[in-house]
Amino acid sequence: MSTMMRYDRAGILERLTSNTLFTVLLGIAATVLVPVILYSFTQFTQCVLLGIMLIGAVPWEILGMLLLPIGGMVGYVGLFQARRPATSSADYWATLTCLGVGIAAAGTVIGELLTIDIDYRVVAGFIVVLSLLIVAALGRIVRLRRQRAAAQAI
Repeated sequence: MSTMMRYDRAGILERLTSNTLFTVLLGIAATVLVPVILYSFTQFTQCVLLGIMLIGAVPWEILGMLLLPIGGMVGYVGLFQARRPATSSADYWATLTCLGVGIAAAGTVIGELLTIDIDYRVVAGFIVVLSLLIVAALGRIVRLRRQRAAAQAI
């Protein structure tokens, strides 16, 4: 029995995230979340600027809320950057970092949605949308790692 790994076949997570249905669902999820991220980014930026003007410092809660939309935007950059193969080691690690930041931001929002007490249908919808983005990012990470392993095996 051989212990050699084969890098020419896609794994189950990569196959799941590369089909047409998942691509359509991801496009819908991304379209729904982009206005939310942009709106929250502008609102929290105004709060931070107001906090700087009024008290001369930024409260940590406001700064944390500002980092979530930034993390979401960095995650989107990672998703779009992962569509093409990495050209260098720095490009590869930058893409993985962007995807990791996006996963952390989406996971934080999911955790926060689970703790608030509003209509469960709204919360469930947002959790499904954010989970689609996390699964898509994990699928892109798997594809990038497989392509890198195949390139290094040559």
